[in-house]
Amino acid sequence: AAGTAASFGDQGLEVQARMAAHLEMPAMAVPARSIMDHLAEHIMVLALLAASCGKFANEIYTGMKQEFAEVEEPISPGTVGSSTMPQKRNPHLSQDIMAYAAQIRTMLPLALEAVMTEHEANRQTSLMMRHAQNQVCALLGDTLERTRILAEGLVLKPERMRANLDLTEGLIMAEPVMLALGEHVGRQEAHDIVYDAAQAAAGGDQSFSDLLSADPRFSQHLSPGQIQEMLDPTRYTGLCSQLAEQQARRARELSATLND
Repeated sequence: AAGTAASFGDQGLEVQARMAAHLEMPAMAVPARSIMDHLAEHIMVLALLAASCGKFANEIYTGMKQEFAEVEEPISPGTVGSSTMPQKRNPHLSQDIMAYAAQIRTMLPLALEAVMTEHEANRQTSLMMRHAQNQVCALLGDTLERTRILAEGLVLKPERMRANLDLTEGLIMAEPVMLALGEHVGRQEAHDIVYDAAQAAAGGDQSFSDLLSADPRFSQHLSPGQIQEMLDPTRYTGLCSQLAEQQARRARELSATLND
């Protein structure tokens, strides 16, 4: 601790600059032990990074549930999911990531409280900030490593994804049907017609497509063949592929700069 650097005479700024260079860190504009805003900001940024990892893990955790079964995290041979239920394949990585991310978030209030240091150095708030930094950095290291393993070994199940889409028997594709009909009768009337068919399909035995075909308000404008085309979810993905490929390229570019 150098305080005002008065003991260094007119060499204070040079000493600070050389020390910062040695540590490969920027020098503070106004060095003071009572300033902790930047340390709190550091923890906030790390907490946001952990939250992003946690959100990703939560999506995998949900997708692994038996009711969805659309994805699966990498599970090494011999991994035991349960001592009593040998069939279980638990999302351990996802659960670890979510738990660590949650613990990291709990450090934010402590870091922000430490910012409220009095005008002089205060060991109390220094201890608070130090504890928050230690916990966050250690937990984030584990979080990032597990996220890497999860992303690299993630198993996708497109057949199950398609099967889940087909559970509604076309109801999930009511929007493009409505928009196509709207070109003939106007959007509001099209909404009413498709709404009637959708509600009848949800509560009855007839399929959505059969109900549409049987409704003269619809069938006079669009054929059964056109209906089947519009009920295909692969034909209504919008910008999904474009955005995914765009962000994948961006991620590879950023990764290359980090490796350099």
